[in-house]
Amino acid sequence: MRTFRSDNNAGVCPEALDAMLAAARDDHAMGYGGDGATDRAVAAFRALLGDSARVFFVGTGTAANTLAIAAMTRPWQRVLGHAHSHWNDDESTAPELFTGCRTTLIHTEALQRGSRLTPDDIRRAGAATRGDVHQPQPGVLTISNPTEFGEAYTPEQTAALAREAHALGYRLHVDGARFANAVAASLSAKGIDPARASASDAANAARALSADAGVDALSFGGTKNGLALGEAVVFFDQPGPTRGAGAQAAHDFPYLRKRAGHLLSKHRFVSAPFAATIESGAWLRHAAHANAMAARLAEGLRGIEVAAVFPVDVNAVFVRLPPHIDAALKAAGHGYYGFGDPAWGVSRLMCSFDTTAADVDALLADARTAR
Repeated sequence: MRTFRSDNNAGVCPEALDAMLAAARDDHAMGYGGDGATDRAVAAFRALLGDSARVFFVGTGTAANTLAIAAMTRPWQRVLGHAHSHWNDDESTAPELFTGCRTTLIHTEALQRGSRLTPDDIRRAGAATRGDVHQPQPGVLTISNPTEFGEAYTPEQTAALAREAHALGYRLHVDGARFANAVAASLSAKGIDPARASASDAANAARALSADAGVDALSFGGTKNGLALGEAVVFFDQPGPTRGAGAQAAHDFPYLRKRAGHLLSKHRFVSAPFAATIESGAWLRHAAHANAMAARLAEGLRGIEVAAVFPVDVNAVFVRLPPHIDAALKAAGHGYYGFGDPAWGVSRLMCSFDTTAADVDALLADARTAR
């Protein structure tokens, strides 16, 4: 049985697998990124995110986030992030190891007002100690889009955060482990079917949530969207207060990546799947499918009076399951995780590129029987 534990639990999408097999069948290729597949992947990213995008590949999301931020900070600076961000909850001590920075957590009343950060949050957390030699200085604001509770930032919300962060001396990093799902949600909000979006519509939506919104660095996820491994780190050189930060970070990143052990020798096996999924549009189709399955799941649960705790913007559904339904689903073999503050009693059900309508309907049928 497929589970709803995590999109990390899913297999490899056909496009990524075919790209890896093609790379394996090819003749010898230069190592460490000097290969044609990496050139194709970088070109695909620039077509999607803009010609100024500077693109690098690493093996894991932890490496993508921590090394991207390390490239934009100095050890006496501060990283701002949500208390339930992946940066805080799931990266262990890698942030401290690679950045040397202090992390300042921003707490929101997530169950009441949601999990997105606002400019007011940034202003309160980031302004007080600027210029005080006894305190850490502005470094980077990191946000997840979508958030860890499945709420997608709009282009306008992202741009507002970027303006506030830049005004306070911070660069903006987006943890986009599920960035494809956020782009699909943004297209859906505009009435465009993301599964059938044109390349230009996809590019416009992706840029609106990144380069055009003032983002300085983006961790673009692959693993959660059907790749076997690998994430991309993309830097943008923004005008205004952070002018030059993206170029400097792009200059420093290769050395940080090597120091961290993430310069992969057979580099093409990470970059080729990115090239294939972006060129074919599969990156967005798969994300759109996962989002649609989550919407189907949320609607079915709502039909038995189990409402989602957070808006179902992307491929995650957060619910408080009555104990008897929770027990029955687990006994039937359905897997999912508790999430957030344990006192909330909230479970996360995550859909993937390979979640089927039958998978969703089987869980719903068992939930109805337990009811």
